[in-house]
Amino acid sequence: MSSPTFHRLLAAGVAVTLVEGAACLPPAEAGAEPKQPPLAAPTRCGAIANPAVGESSGIVPSRRCPGLFWTHNDSGNPPTLYAIDADGKSTGQCRLQGARNVDWEDIAMDEAGKLYVADVGNNTRSGRVLTIYAVPEPDPKKTGQATAEAAARFRYPSGHGPFDCEAMFVRKGWAYLITKEVAGARLYRVRLAGAPGGIARAEALGPLPGAAWITAADIAPDGRHIAALSYSAVYVYDLPAPLEELVEAGATGPSGSTRPAEAIRQSPRKRAVRLGQCEAICWIPGKDAADLLITNEQRDMYRLAAAVGAAASAPSR
Repeated sequence: MSSPTFHRLLAAGVAVTLVEGAACLPPAEAGAEPKQPPLAAPTRCGAIANPAVGESSGIVPSRRCPGLFWTHNDSGNPPTLYAIDADGKSTGQCRLQGARNVDWEDIAMDEAGKLYVADVGNNTRSGRVLTIYAVPEPDPKKTGQATAEAAARFRYPSGHGPFDCEAMFVRKGWAYLITKEVAGARLYRVRLAGAPGGIARAEALGPLPGAAWITAADIAPDGRHIAALSYSAVYVYDLPAPLEELVEAGATGPSGSTRPAEAIRQSPRKRAVRLGQCEAICWIPGKDAADLLITNEQRDMYRLAAAVGAAASAPSR
């Protein structure tokens, strides 16, 4: 992670918890899918063995090699992706040419097997241009190099931000970003594969109900379950339709815009956790139920059963 120290963040924990509770919305309206069971308690399942991974800040399953995962460090580290297995054993790594690690905060993969690295951290709230790098997935069982390209360079919309952001997931040609704010998280999206050299403006999609101080996120393959992580809780949003359908429904916002005022209106399932400085989360493909994998900056790995059913089990992302 970055600037405020972990001790300051822990000191702010009580305030964050109060904000999270106050921000919760009423239950989702009729017509949403049936209420899901509570989230299970996380269990420690391993530890990242590679000492080079001192600040695991994002994690995503490999498509090339099921059972393996990609992770990375955050700011001030080489632009390198590290491959590990479900126990944390190192299996390979890849240095990205053409990329800089200014403040890498999350990683995701699209339906075609391309990796996206979010250089979107901004602890000082500067006006810097943010970058999402893309690279075809390397072989997670080898050590080598690959050339990355800027899939998107962007700023937030006029009048929004700048924000710190540590959470991103990718779906259907869009990168979705969740801001890291004590007052309540907000959701944005930016189109990938924009014009080379151009600087895009992210689109505002409204608040993320009931959540604050988000450090990582991922979306299930069916697009209907979003997992978000903070230092004190795990949240799962069970949506009534794939996220892109909710966004494109075109609900009119207060200003008369055709963009939705709130793309996500469901209250989350929430599990309070104390797992250290946790900053990475991803869905683990499975046959009967979806589990979540969490890592922290102390190299610990945790597994949490989210019980969303087989819909989230497909390996595509």
